[in-house]
Amino acid sequence: MAKVTKRAVLVGCDYANHPFRLPGCIRDALDMRDLIVKHLGFVNVKVLSDEAQPPSALATAANIKHQLTQMVESAKAGDVLFFYFSGHGTAIPVLKDGLPRREEKAIVSADMHAIPGLFFRQLVNQLPEGATFTIVSDSGHSGGLLKGEKVQIGPKPKPLEEKPTPPGTSLIKKTIEFRFVRDIDDIGSGSYPEADDGGILLSGCAPEETSYQVATDFGTFAFGAFTKAVLVNVSNDPWISNKDVVKEAQKYVLHVGIYFQHPCLYCSDANADAPFLGGAPKNP
Repeated sequence: MAKVTKRAVLVGCDYANHPFRLPGCIRDALDMRDLIVKHLGFVNVKVLSDEAQPPSALATAANIKHQLTQMVESAKAGDVLFFYFSGHGTAIPVLKDGLPRREEKAIVSADMHAIPGLFFRQLVNQLPEGATFTIVSDSGHSGGLLKGEKVQIGPKPKPLEEKPTPPGTSLIKKTIEFRFVRDIDDIGSGSYPEADDGGILLSGCAPEETSYQVATDFGTFAFGAFTKAVLVNVSNDPWISNKDVVKEAQKYVLHVGIYFQHPCLYCSDANADAPFLGGAPKNP
């Protein structure tokens, strides 16, 4: 049996010295690196951020796309590929003659370029047989990043009672309006037939929502609410399924007082029940 290789590209964008600064996202990416190395057997891990050196490690759109393309092109059958993003998302209005208005969801790189869902769809379409490409995106509008996958877990109704945010805690939106984004790739036609492939998206929120950073201790510490939920639940149970990761994340965001962010899962039926990122490494 061929050895399964696990590869990851992790991105955290704090957007320092920018009006849309988002504290804690680089820390989110580093915490995710520690999780997958310690508990899930990853060795090949690239981390990009907007405070990184050398320049090839900066979280620019060009570097993100290069690393992801390289990861997919080097994949073999059965490999486990992982892309993690903590930063801003955006929704791109698409207006074409004779067609209804729609929005293309995207992530926003450190250099303020939008990387739309079409790019991720194209990567998944190139996967060798049996390989998986898991995306965990803790960003606004992230539920729309991988078109064509089946909705396994969608938003839940808002609870009847809402608890106030704890004193000293604030919520920071992880969304930028598209008018502030500098550039965008091709966004495609918007038509994506439902696929039964290796694409798996665990999104921090539904397509029309935003994800949130939670700033505690009066702003001195911040973390992604969705990221924190993933870290806690996977470290507690490295064999937890994709489906249960998202179910527990929905509970967690409510626990920290966020009633308008709903983590979602998009993938095939088989991948919904599969262990997150293949689970812990098996003992030889």
